Amino acid sequence: MRPVPSVPLLPRLLAIGVGLAAGVAGIVAAAPVTAAPSPPLAISAAKPAAPKPATTPLAGLKVLLTNDDSARGADAGFGTDGKGLYVLRRALCAAGADVLVVAPWSQQSGAGARMTTPGFAPVPLTVQAVSVPTAYAGDCAGGAAGGAVFGVCAAAGPCGSTTPSASPADAVNVALSRFARNYWSGGPDVVLSGTNFGQNIGATLNHSGTVGAAITAHEYAVPAVAVSAEVPRDLAQIPNVPFAAAADFAVRLLGGLVRRGLLRDDLVLNVNYPFVGAGERLGRAVNAEVGRSSDLGLTFAGEVPASGGTYLLSAGAPAVETRRNADTTALADNDIPVTALDGDWGRSMPVGVRLLLGSLR
Repeated sequence: MRPVPSVPLLPRLLAIGVGLAAGVAGIVAAAPVTAAPSPPLAISAAKPAAPKPATTPLAGLKVLLTNDDSARGADAGFGTDGKGLYVLRRALCAAGADVLVVAPWSQQSGAGARMTTPGFAPVPLTVQAVSVPTAYAGDCAGGAAGGAVFGVCAAAGPCGSTTPSASPADAVNVALSRFARNYWSGGPDVVLSGTNFGQNIGATLNHSGTVGAAITAHEYAVPAVAVSAEVPRDLAQIPNVPFAAAADFAVRLLGGLVRRGLLRDDLVLNVNYPFVGAGERLGRAVNAEVGRSSDLGLTFAGEVPASGGTYLLSAGAPAVETRRNADTTALADNDIPVTALDGDWGRSMPVGVRLLLGSLR
């Protein structure tokens, strides 16, 4: 386990943003038996070819891809603004998936499942095509969607540099209710949200836009997987957030879900891929529970009188985890925690409260 650092982290760098690590399926190609011209009765049988991995384990799977780091990929360096989405898009398309991207117009970390509401009058939400960054322009071809990318802003178009962004939940809401029909008459088979810049574990995942997008898909009875990549504790390693490894794992997980018939409409998974530093080893995919600690370690500084005033909010060391088998602990051990979320807040009512309610008639 890596030691918990005492140096506070930059708030953005920890963006709020089962373990079926199945291998890619193999196929066996057997050559037909052929007769040799001489001698007359000699028959040569070609040996079956060795199994080889399928190159398109997700062939034909319709994937709606979103995130909370925006659709535009504006930060090409550290990857805080959608790099993870484009790396995951590349991996999905390479595996044969038909991918459509509908994501927030700009950075929406920490948005949770916030959704734009119209009040007493309609409000505009614009779905606008985004030019794919040059590095990813050739990744997706074929399929109904062809890897098309759209950003959603909370204004009448066109969306611009100062236009308010729609939330991740807004993006999924408009895509599943209306926009995706332009590409798929039956809608997507699955919604993937990510790959997020920064882990979404413990109590912080309740406020994650990445997870909020997956929960919104659940409201439409569409299976969903939220994917996040851990930001390294050493800030000098920030450019090395494991987007590619997280995308590879997501594709293998998704392939396993499809092959085993587990991609059901009530499925919501939260995946966090660890940053593995020098001298460390990657663990394994584990079925984890949502931890109770806050990985951000948010703290308020300053003294404010009863009349009000200003505090300074900053990120610090993560809180001590008290739950066994927690995703926070698994990630610290370089395992890949995969957590099942019900998305319904459907915990059973405690007996004492049920009795109380019965007495309040």
